[in-house]
Amino acid sequence: MRDGLEARSFLLAGGPGAGKSTVSEVLRDQGMHAIDLDYGFARHENRAGEQVPFPAEPSWDWLMAHSWNWRIPLIDAAIAEATGPVVLAGTARNMFDLLDRFDVLLLLTMDDATRNARLADPRRNNVFGKVGDTALWSRWWHQLVESELTARGAVIIDASQPIEAVVTEVRNALDTDVPRSW
Repeated sequence: MRDGLEARSFLLAGGPGAGKSTVSEVLRDQGMHAIDLDYGFARHENRAGEQVPFPAEPSWDWLMAHSWNWRIPLIDAAIAEATGPVVLAGTARNMFDLLDRFDVLLLLTMDDATRNARLADPRRNNVFGKVGDTALWSRWWHQLVESELTARGAVIIDASQPIEAVVTEVRNALDTDVPRSW
């Protein structure tokens, strides 16, 4: 954690389809420093930490044996190089070990019906929820992320609202002083 409001780091997390990429894009369009961690900051790894290709139709066993992990040096550099508030949007299997890097945790939550509809939406440019056992895995991950981050004191934001309302809640949360409990 760095000193001063200008240097605060925010994690914008949520299960697949919660809207992390969309919110970070809108925040960037509004002039904020927001990074979508799905692009260049994470990779699929085996248990030895070696990068592996994502299969066309991943099975449940493959998804559980491999992890989408953040590349720690890149996360650290993005936070260290920020000259003002920075929102990092994403989730990864190793994120729970890295929460101490963030000043505030923001959690996008949604009901099952909203998540299922978003994952199946053909306009969505992420294959998670559409191929192999990723829909089943997404339900499991969604529940894990929400329970873990809620227990750690994340600011809860209802992501089933229209995107404008979600972005407003995120921006409002950036201006609050949330005590760290993680």
